[in-house]
Amino acid sequence: MQISPILVPYDHDIARWGTATGPRTLVDAGLLEHVRTAGHAVAAPVEIALPRSERTRDSVTNLARIGERLSAAVAEAVSDPDGFALVLAGNCPHAVGAAGGLARAGLAPGIVWYDAHGDLNTFATTETGFIGGLPFAVALGWDLDDWRLACGLASPVRPEAAALIGANDLDAAEEEALKRHPIARLDAVALGVDGAATRSLLEARAQEAAAWYLHLDLDVVGPEHVPGATTPSPAPADGAAVLASLRAAAASVELRACTLATYHAAGDPERRGLPYIFAALDAILAGVQARRSRV
Repeated sequence: MQISPILVPYDHDIARWGTATGPRTLVDAGLLEHVRTAGHAVAAPVEIALPRSERTRDSVTNLARIGERLSAAVAEAVSDPDGFALVLAGNCPHAVGAAGGLARAGLAPGIVWYDAHGDLNTFATTETGFIGGLPFAVALGWDLDDWRLACGLASPVRPEAAALIGANDLDAAEEEALKRHPIARLDAVALGVDGAATRSLLEARAQEAAAWYLHLDLDVVGPEHVPGATTPSPAPADGAAVLASLRAAAASVELRACTLATYHAAGDPERRGLPYIFAALDAILAGVQARRSRV
């Protein structure tokens, strides 16, 4: 596989703060060398930057401008049939640009979203105003169309081509949205230890999209595996179950891009979360290889 690493060193639209340092920390810790050792070709990393001249006082506009650049980089990465975009992002809002990159490449995208939270709120439903709780909904076309369109998603992701896996801390509005829309759902308590539930869920949806994007918010597991989450859940998913699920997901759909998001390096000074993050990426890439070897 030809892996194209793309770094998005922003916590929302803020650099050098919070989870913004996560992508560079992972690279400096040897993540890309680890992928090479596993036998993959790894391109030189591309780093997304928002020039000062384009920054506005509106965070959504700034996120759209970051996302536009990210989507172009993802589209280029997947233009090679053997290409795979590995996005290392500060946090979840950058998922809109990552998914949009598949659309920009002419591939109608599906999304597999791993997160303790749903990120399915809109500005009309959010109880906190936290923009990081909106991006999945934005990709689905529920709010902030200007952000989605800038990221290359001319058409929203269809709910039939969307899945939420590992959630364990949903708002009431997100629960209601999941009842109204046919998004596939597998909560943390139902993951199982062998990936079978994930495989059954996603194989039934695999043909709903030309290509799929997997978003992994590391807060889906608890501090035992990845310390320092800025949005910790009171009942995180089992770490081994998530690894099995990630491998099954990547083996079940045509996965062309993934994001590792929300590693809070300052909250993990001893870097105890790195082995789990490396293992998560191993599971995803192993699943992709397994699927490609079958087709």
